[in-house]
Amino acid sequence: MSENVYRRNIYDVRKDGSVLLFQRPKKNHPDQVNPIFQVELKIPNVKKVVRISSKTSDRDEAVRFALEKFDDLYRSSLLGQQIHSTRFSKAFGEFEKYYSNPKIPKPSLKNRLHYLDQMRNHPYEFFVLHKNDIGVERINAKLIEEYFDYRRTTKSAADSTLIREHTYINAFLHWCVKQDLLVEVPSPKKPKQQNNRRATFSIKEWKVLTRKMKGWVESADNQHIRRDRFYLRDFVLLSSNCGARPGEMRELKWGQVRNHKYPDGEQRMVAEFPSGKTGKRESVFNVGSDVFFKRLWDFRWEELGHAPSPDEFVFCSRDGSKVIDRKKSFASLLNYCGLRINVAGELRSLYSLRHFYAHQQLRNDPPTSVYDLARNMGTSVKVIESNYGDKDKVSRGQNIGRKSGSWDTNTKETDHRYAFMR
Repeated sequence: MSENVYRRNIYDVRKDGSVLLFQRPKKNHPDQVNPIFQVELKIPNVKKVVRISSKTSDRDEAVRFALEKFDDLYRSSLLGQQIHSTRFSKAFGEFEKYYSNPKIPKPSLKNRLHYLDQMRNHPYEFFVLHKNDIGVERINAKLIEEYFDYRRTTKSAADSTLIREHTYINAFLHWCVKQDLLVEVPSPKKPKQQNNRRATFSIKEWKVLTRKMKGWVESADNQHIRRDRFYLRDFVLLSSNCGARPGEMRELKWGQVRNHKYPDGEQRMVAEFPSGKTGKRESVFNVGSDVFFKRLWDFRWEELGHAPSPDEFVFCSRDGSKVIDRKKSFASLLNYCGLRINVAGELRSLYSLRHFYAHQQLRNDPPTSVYDLARNMGTSVKVIESNYGDKDKVSRGQNIGRKSGSWDTNTKETDHRYAFMR
């Protein structure tokens, strides 16, 4: 079947077949024509034909667009530059297929899957949603630096985070070069990793937060919002009592939570985090954190009419699915409490809970051992020393959170069904 069946109102702009305008029939109404002009360009000495939308129904404007595009691409081809446009989403889809192949020797499959998971997050959001699924060939040093600025201003990303993300992006761009989708890997100015002491809470501010959370939950306009806030309250309390990353807490399942009894009779909640920046680990919660788990367990039991399964997320939607993003809810809570911004003008985020935990552990008397703290938080001793405290102070101390008590002043123990703790 001739391709002209799918083309209407063909117009040869240069009269040599190098620049064509045409319109397509509508998908559901083939007897009707989509008014937007499409452009087909045949660049000298370039095998592949370039097809692109003019994004206009005005033929004169479409002609001007087509001729300018032809000149730009012809000039680029003479300079040896890549002229074919492959959208970021399409290129990344192919990259995923390649990079998840177990037969690739390096990096390890575990690391490659981690890279892909990270790329699907913020980089994909920026290049596809924020930049309208930009062509890969247009990614340059300036655009990557723009990405860094975007992450700093909209997500409060630390430079250490951006350095890691640049590694993930680079792996993708190297593949693009090998596939002739990109001429060369851009070399942006890399963020300078500094001590990233993110906004945390003072004890006074923390008391304000915990005192006002119940009122915030009860002030919800409807049952759906109230449920979301109910879960966020214990997300806040549990995160601040073990120092886990927000993403690790979101992935936590009931089957990964247990009650551990120490030889001295003290009972502590322990969570097994199967993945993260430092791989699988167990984290111990502060004394008293069982109350928060029990509250969530009871709520979900009442909601289901039976115990949640071991495979269900601790912080789940009503249908049992994982809640992807709590940033907006947490910002709402902080605004309600007047704590969104600290005295230095810095925005607080969910990571502020992790930092609050670390600061309080190091300010115990005696302070928690830096080695125990690093292991519990899934980070390095170096990060603890540089981001949270004085090396001499944090290098000695007690076991993690023993006898310190949980960070909540407004919770009372009640009778619960504790099947998950057996």
